[in-house]
Amino acid sequence: MLAPTSTPRRDRHPDLQWVGDGAWVASDPFADQSDPHRVIAYLECKDSRVYVLWVSGATGVCEFPSLREALDAIAERLAPQTA
Repeated sequence: MLAPTSTPRRDRHPDLQWVGDGAWVASDPFADQSDPHRVIAYLECKDSRVYVLWVSGATGVCEFPSLREALDAIAERLAPQTA
């Protein structure tokens, strides 16, 4: 049996806000609304691909075969770093 931990587990799923025609903005659900680093990425579904424009951390554009894989990549950026 696992013992409960004293620190809460951070949910790794981003908040998604639909911005129209297959496009979303992904944000860190734990960041304050006024935090300029709250927005993590812009996602766009086009031609059976999902394009992710990173706006927080390392920038650039990545391409994914599915929305699930794109969301998993975003969740990795939200995951707490362990030493």
